[in-house]
Amino acid sequence: MSPAPAPTVRPVPPVQSRRERLRDELRRDVLAAARHQLAGQHGLSKLTMAAVAKEVGVTPPALYRHFENRQDVIAQLCVLIVEEVLDQLGAAVARQEPGDVAAALVASSRVSLDWAVRNPAEFDLVIGSGIRAELPDGTTSHTLQRRMAEMVGGHYVPLFRTLAASGVPHPADDDIDPALADQVRRYRDAVGGPDLPLGVAHLMVTAWRQVYGLQCMAVYGHQEFAFGDHVALHEDMVSALLAQMGLDPHPTVR
Repeated sequence: MSPAPAPTVRPVPPVQSRRERLRDELRRDVLAAARHQLAGQHGLSKLTMAAVAKEVGVTPPALYRHFENRQDVIAQLCVLIVEEVLDQLGAAVARQEPGDVAAALVASSRVSLDWAVRNPAEFDLVIGSGIRAELPDGTTSHTLQRRMAEMVGGHYVPLFRTLAASGVPHPADDDIDPALADQVRRYRDAVGGPDLPLGVAHLMVTAWRQVYGLQCMAVYGHQEFAFGDHVALHEDMVSALLAQMGLDPHPTVR
């Protein structure tokens, strides 16, 4: 008889000390308070360390033992917001038929639009002008934007990798203007898709710039005298993008 397989031994997570637990709890409370300040009537301009400390119930100096400064709080808040959005996008994709990339793209982009409309302050901070305004140092801003792009790439790159394997029509490298190709290549590598054909990465950028434009229309009320039904605009846009990729423009979305 073959010997029984050895039982799987799962690593035991290290036990946190009381100080570590309190530190993590304070960090969560600070970020929750910062988000409340951001999303409330105070707005980003009123998001100060003093206001956050008051809401949490600690002194401002106590915050500086855990956060370098206000910019550090904002940077960590941005990452927390992106994590929340990605959790919602992942849940939307998980509801679709496995392998149905068209349905996955429609579902996740629709959830993204709904989130943006419900959370305009967070949208403005993470995707709008907030990061550049609050983190004027180019290096800091670029580092944070790259990190968030990597996080978002973890959601979308696998979908476009599946499209690439299925032979989705895409422009050849030589058909992309060299100046644009260099930028698309940097973006592709940053989001974790260096194995993607450049033309497929170009499809990702093409889709994103349209999705982003529509979200800005919805969040900032651009042309709202005529375009008040952004869901209709979204459905029309996504259908056109799917058709461009050779996919079913009207997939069944769960």
